Amino acid sequence: MITKTNQKAHEISMIILETFVPENHLLRKIDQSINFRFIYDLVEPLYSKIGRPSIDPIILFKLLFINHLYGYNSMRRTIEETKVNLAYRWFVGLSVEESVPHFSDFSKNYTRKFSQRIEIAHPITGVIEAKSVFAAVFDHILAQAYEKDFIRAAHIYMDSTHIKANANKRKSNDVMVTQERKMYQDALDQECDRYSEAQGLSIAKEVEGETKRIKQSSVDPQSGHFHKGEHEKQFAYSAQTTCDQHGFILGVHVDAGNHHDSKTFYPAFSKIHDVFGQMIRSVGVDAGYKTPAIARELIERNITPLMPYTRPKGRKESTELAVGKQAFVYDTSADVYHCPNGAVLTPRSVSKKDGTILYRSSTKDCKKCPLKDVCLSKTSSSKTITRSVWQRYMDEVEMIRKTSYHDKYYKLRKQTIERIFADAKDKHGCRYTRYRGLEKVQDYTYLLFASMNMKKIALWTSRKVSPSSLFGHIIDSFIQLMNIKTGLVLQVKF
Repeated sequence: MITKTNQKAHEISMIILETFVPENHLLRKIDQSINFRFIYDLVEPLYSKIGRPSIDPIILFKLLFINHLYGYNSMRRTIEETKVNLAYRWFVGLSVEESVPHFSDFSKNYTRKFSQRIEIAHPITGVIEAKSVFAAVFDHILAQAYEKDFIRAAHIYMDSTHIKANANKRKSNDVMVTQERKMYQDALDQECDRYSEAQGLSIAKEVEGETKRIKQSSVDPQSGHFHKGEHEKQFAYSAQTTCDQHGFILGVHVDAGNHHDSKTFYPAFSKIHDVFGQMIRSVGVDAGYKTPAIARELIERNITPLMPYTRPKGRKESTELAVGKQAFVYDTSADVYHCPNGAVLTPRSVSKKDGTILYRSSTKDCKKCPLKDVCLSKTSSSKTITRSVWQRYMDEVEMIRKTSYHDKYYKLRKQTIERIFADAKDKHGCRYTRYRGLEKVQDYTYLLFASMNMKKIALWTSRKVSPSSLFGHIIDSFIQLMNIKTGLVLQVKF
């Protein structure tokens, strides 16, 4: 009575694998909503026409998708789990009797085939460009969401997250590097030249090829030394990510972790604009992107920048009566600042390094000013204020910030891009990477975010659409089309 035997474990049974996968299983929903046949076209140039039969490339990629969907972050573990999980076997396309590929099979295919760059047309724009196989896989998954009319790129959101590099933080060298030229430097130089000629000002001298000392990893030199706030000092990569208002990931650009968001914004946004440029009406970003250059970039493209409030930057005054920059009034017609005591600060010079105009008061006015003790520092004899040559764009950003349009769409940022990062780190193993090198980490993020898009497509496809939500979806599509045709921002409230 108390003796239990497991005799059924050795019985011979005939099973149908399909019956062991629940109807509501995530992998079943993915299999029903995603067409993986495009992988054959992508990898066909990488395979030889002769030789022994190869492992089906779709099997290799599906194993990778399982790896990212369930956050294993180890191909060895993914293979071991697939051996005993019937749902994994069914999704990959292997019967109970068939053996699962060895983890080294993918490693060799990655080294010999998938790491190569291929010439391929973008599935949405049709533009032919050279890219990695994983980037092409990401584009095709996103294109399937686009074909199902899930993408809403009228309002997009950008932010970056740091991925810890596979590098020991104690193994590093101090190196001197030359600062890279800004992508917008030519436009900034032209604006500074125009302003200096109009005002008859001198241009501050610049040091060509400025260098700075940085800490570089000896294990992964392409990663960047990252330290911010309460985070520990570490080597990391920065994943500049863009999503639409429904939370679909539109693109990702990986850079070293020591690069600021205002620098990595441009290559990431350029890729997105090439694909969805005609649809984009606004871009929501956090305070790290609130710079005159980024504001100009968006406004010149007729895109509304959605940026948060930031406190005035500069020296923190020591007394409550201190007179800061906010107490000075700018006169647009005369291009001067008026101080609280009535003195005038006139432009003196302009710098091409950061595009700032230097305004200064006269020493004579400040010497007899009653506010001198709370306005000037102990070593200053006159008041100095700086203003960007592109400050008009920042003023427009502040006007937009006070509108109901900003209130309506900027709040979606925490529901979209912030949630994507939370899910990627908590559910899909994006806190660190086991790869080394910029290209490999870029491919890793492409496949990870492609898996997240795939999961979202499957869940959305399996939903039952009610008539009311379908009607709202049709109206939303009509409004988006009218916005593209007319360039206006239409809003409809139900």
